[in-house]
Amino acid sequence: MAGTLVCGIVATLGVDPSVVRAHGDEALNVIAHRGPDDEGIWADANAWLGHRRLSIIDLTSAGHQPMIDEPSGLVITYNGEIYNYVELRAELEAAGHCFRTQSDTEVLLVSYLEWGDGCLNHLNGMWSFVIWDSHSQLAFFARDRLGVKPLYFALADGGLSIASEPKALLALHPELRRVDEAALYAFLAEGTLYTGDRSFYAGIRVLDPGHCGTYDPARASMVISRYWTPPVEAKRPLDYRYAVRRFGDLLTDAVRLRMRSDVPVGFTLSGGLDSSAIMQSAVTATAKTAGRLRAFTSVYPGLPAEEVTNEGRWAGLVASKYDRVDVEHVSAYVSNWMSVLERIVWHMDGPGYSPAVFPLWKIMERARASGIPVLFEGQGADELLGGYTQYATLALWDSLFRHPPTTFVRDFGSYARTFSVGMLLLWLTRQQMSSAVRPYRQRVGALSTLDPDFVRRFARPSREPAPRRNLNKCLEADLTRDILPGLLQYGDAISMAHSVETRLPFLDYRLVEFASSLPGEFKVGGGETKRILRDHLRLVDLSSIANRRRKLGYPTPVNLWLREDGGAAIKDILLSPSAEIRAYCNPGRMERLIDYHVSGHEGAGNHLYRLLTTELWLRTCVARKIGSAG
Repeated sequence: MAGTLVCGIVATLGVDPSVVRAHGDEALNVIAHRGPDDEGIWADANAWLGHRRLSIIDLTSAGHQPMIDEPSGLVITYNGEIYNYVELRAELEAAGHCFRTQSDTEVLLVSYLEWGDGCLNHLNGMWSFVIWDSHSQLAFFARDRLGVKPLYFALADGGLSIASEPKALLALHPELRRVDEAALYAFLAEGTLYTGDRSFYAGIRVLDPGHCGTYDPARASMVISRYWTPPVEAKRPLDYRYAVRRFGDLLTDAVRLRMRSDVPVGFTLSGGLDSSAIMQSAVTATAKTAGRLRAFTSVYPGLPAEEVTNEGRWAGLVASKYDRVDVEHVSAYVSNWMSVLERIVWHMDGPGYSPAVFPLWKIMERARASGIPVLFEGQGADELLGGYTQYATLALWDSLFRHPPTTFVRDFGSYARTFSVGMLLLWLTRQQMSSAVRPYRQRVGALSTLDPDFVRRFARPSREPAPRRNLNKCLEADLTRDILPGLLQYGDAISMAHSVETRLPFLDYRLVEFASSLPGEFKVGGGETKRILRDHLRLVDLSSIANRRRKLGYPTPVNLWLREDGGAAIKDILLSPSAEIRAYCNPGRMERLIDYHVSGHEGAGNHLYRLLTTELWLRTCVARKIGSAG
């Protein structure tokens, strides 16, 4: 095995050469954390391709990038993993291609040579890349199906610039260091995680998941198209018991492919459904190697039970089922949480939606310090299989209209064991009357703090959605647009901040396409979320985990942190006369919301966190009043 790289890329196509000479090196260096092992540059009259390398497989120079195929004139700078590169290489060799290296980079390049943009349909993995045809002087760029790997771009200085992170584009084009106020409003007022192809910087765009594009510098012509969408629900559903077995086989094979590595591989293990299923599949996939598997779980020693629930006991329960799994408890408590948050915001290049990044940050930090640069995670399972409250309430509405009232009552009681009664009632109301959410946000949400002029400029007329939604359509929207892309951006930023690659088996496209084709009741039904995953776990002797109800995610005591010393830390930042957020939020309203939270009321903590991270982003990345802590 050889050549797999998770890295950082920068490319300019038709950009004013003086801009590249002045800022190209800076753009590449500012994302050095994405690839500390090697760097490379290739250029001709119209293209400049840069690369930072994090070596995972083949630690030699064979995978050096940018890589060129001399006969064809194709040059690639690529960030990602093609997990099935071994199989693709054999297929391409059978078609008559010869290889100079053992790298997946060359496999990707030859795949494009063989199939053109159709190569994307052959790839199993995560990627963002730019291929420059030095003969035709045309570029092709693409992002993986679900958007695990980021790709940002900007039309500036006469051409197109592409990079793994906005900060590299800002180094190239400093004039882009301006707030996209529409995106910021959507984030603060509506809690929007992902605003389509908009970043938080005006002029810097995001290539949507499952999309690719071409660029012709001579004509300054760009065409972007979508190459993949999840399949719709099959008209003739499979037998449920067969579906459970097939699901398990696909998950195990997804883990098997992702175990390919020449460096140590580890696992995040919370003892929840997703990470437990991955751990079991890893044990199965590595049965013949008999090597030990190392897992990390986050804990908060010394904190009151009501503030956070530690996952250590559950992770230990899973590990105890196998004799090859070692679990390390990682303290996620951050005494200097504000300074850590400044670093997090710099790496995310935007404000943060959830404090769950804190335990993730600490686990990535610990894994890298332990010599483990690859970690498996369960990201994507909630959006694929229906793990959130809103999916349970969609199933409840369906039950109410299709089954006797006794079934609704029974299922409500069952879902209430996973979520709270209050959360279920809130979402049941929200799905029927979306307008009911706005008064709540105006009282205890970030929306309540916004300057009226800011609201007038960007508020959209409220539209009542249809009172009921199809579960599978909701899952598809959350998987490809509304939730998962934003979470993946956060996850990539936090892991790459520590030069750690994350592997996400639930986002193997074969598993995604299979799950998307299943009826909604296979995923959420009978009082259970992620029903097919729970039944898979029961088949592999993890019934104790399958029957676990309470959903914790990454619990973080942010409410406690924000209340410390009467909210002094957050008041110092948000209410400062020099606070950048004053351009968008009223100081008096922010103070009222802080006092509301400090007095012990619930509901405002996450909204205050968004305001705090917005201010830190404005200071650190836009106004640059705080030195970056890369």
